[in-house]
Amino acid sequence: MALSSTSTTSAEIQGARLLREIAVDEGSLESFLKEVRATCAPQRGKTGIGELDRMWEAHGGRLAITGRGMALLYRLVNYLVGERGGTVVVIDVDGRFSASHLTCELRHVHVFRTTPRGLKGTLEGVERYMLWGEHESKGREWLGTVVNGGVGGDIMLGWRGWLRVEREETVGFAPGMSAEEALGESEARQEFVNSRGWRAVSDLGEFSWS
Repeated sequence: MALSSTSTTSAEIQGARLLREIAVDEGSLESFLKEVRATCAPQRGKTGIGELDRMWEAHGGRLAITGRGMALLYRLVNYLVGERGGTVVVIDVDGRFSASHLTCELRHVHVFRTTPRGLKGTLEGVERYMLWGEHESKGREWLGTVVNGGVGGDIMLGWRGWLRVEREETVGFAPGMSAEEALGESEARQEFVNSRGWRAVSDLGEFSWS
């Protein structure tokens, strides 16, 4: 897992070395770059999860998540890397992303920490790093860039989003139950709450998972 800022100079040197090895004229170079982008760049708007992709396609733009969005972020990264066999970039602006919540191969989750002021530069450097940089995900499809706590990328988490993440509903205490009875049930009820799943809801549909 890459946990650092990308060096622009290093990426440029790597790109220049590669281009020197490819003896092509200007027209061929342009065609070559288009082919590289088409092959390696993220397939935008495709998580591989039917309910999410249908909502994303209907809404257009980015997959913008709000509410308790970290639960969905971990679900997505585990799915995209662990089950789809791809690689993902996470740009962590608010510092809440923790790899300890992941069960997939961490070397294919490329995490960059930045500030709101440095987000634009980090986003610009990510594509150079993923296409030309030295990392262990060269043979995998780059499935997208997630921005946690800022605006940008293919998927973003923040307070302004059209897809709200929340816990599935739980049943409250029965009417008329005494404080003693409620305390007696509290441990069992907490276990029940912890076992409940999550759902991502919008006016376009809903996606639930456990």
